[in-house]
Amino acid sequence: MTMTSHTSHFDDQKRRYAELLIKVGLNLQPNQCLTITSEIVHRDFVQLAVAEAYRAGAKYVHVDWGDPLSAKARLLNSAEDTLDYVPEWVIGQFREYTNDRWARLSLTGEEFPGIFDDADPARMRRAGVARARQLRFYSEAMMSMQMQWCVAALPTPNWARKVFPELPDDEAVSKLWSLILQTVRLDQPDPVAAWREHDRRLQRIVNFMAERQVRAVRFLDSTAAEDGKPATDLTIGLTDAPVWVAAGNDTAVGARCFPNMPTEEVFTTPHRLRTNGYVRTSKPGFPLQREVDGAYFRFENGELAEFRARKGEDTLAQFFQINGARHLGEVALVDVRSPINKAGVLFYNTLFDENAVCHFAFGKAYAEGMAGADALSSEQRVEAGVNESDTHCDLMIGTPTMDVIGHCADGSQVTLMERGEFVPAVVG
Repeated sequence: MTMTSHTSHFDDQKRRYAELLIKVGLNLQPNQCLTITSEIVHRDFVQLAVAEAYRAGAKYVHVDWGDPLSAKARLLNSAEDTLDYVPEWVIGQFREYTNDRWARLSLTGEEFPGIFDDADPARMRRAGVARARQLRFYSEAMMSMQMQWCVAALPTPNWARKVFPELPDDEAVSKLWSLILQTVRLDQPDPVAAWREHDRRLQRIVNFMAERQVRAVRFLDSTAAEDGKPATDLTIGLTDAPVWVAAGNDTAVGARCFPNMPTEEVFTTPHRLRTNGYVRTSKPGFPLQREVDGAYFRFENGELAEFRARKGEDTLAQFFQINGARHLGEVALVDVRSPINKAGVLFYNTLFDENAVCHFAFGKAYAEGMAGADALSSEQRVEAGVNESDTHCDLMIGTPTMDVIGHCADGSQVTLMERGEFVPAVVG
């Protein structure tokens, strides 16, 4: 293949990626409005997505550009009491997004990974919580699937360098692009058909969990830790009416979308008071946009009782001061044979790393993970065990040596995963 033909092929792949995100990831409807969030570095790809959206019949597309340098300048230099400020026009903008059910495409891929590592985590918490509280109505609408949304990724030189430090920049970017396109199934002859089959496979797992009426999941990694005990022994109890959710989600008006591309998980909502035991993380996470690695968490009756971390313990100390952050809002099962995990690299990006292994999330819960939650008030949801919070942060806990056991409503137990892999009975 000549350089010209290679470039032309790659340009076509990016266009097809944009089309996949609009038509399958979002399932954008004719005459629907769309907002795209992205860092400025991704301008060229955003233009492809905008064009594809209008071809799909979008009424209007708005791009909400993010600039991490400006965000950091505020954190480092603004007066403390101004960090709570959220302009009224921003709140009004999100009101319109919510009321008119705008679809949302969020493009990740940091131009400057780690840019906030030297920012004060207390100031980051204050600014983040203020924005989360003012826009809570929007996050609740998204998490209860009132509109379509999709999170996807694009490479940057600095991100690629972090993933592949041994490669020259151009090779690292090219390899990261290839992995992204592979994990969203653009390497398949018919990517749309591949996504439908993937959705069906994960739905079979969801059906198994419902049929067996799984009410709690125990994560057990018998590998000896430094204290001689199993590395992880954590039981996460669910609500009394759990709903397991797979790759594809239906919105309130019946539009099926894929909130994450890629996605390999099935997840549900824990009961905020029913988690007990301890767990160690298996990959870095990014609460308050700062890296935390080698973390240990111990729970008593749903609440975090103890924590420590090899890296980022100060960040966790600030993070857990956020309302509701000491309780879980999500638990997800991911087979270690997922294409993302089999890639054999650490992505340092939650979208990818959470779809490599099992994980949970501190903070706000997805209402769709409990049957009937949409009809309840916030107070009633909390009483039913659905956690409320001003944050939601995923942390990875799965390993190739972990077993997962389901505790069923009738008191029986069922093996869900052995050594990080779903057992045949679960996947059908």
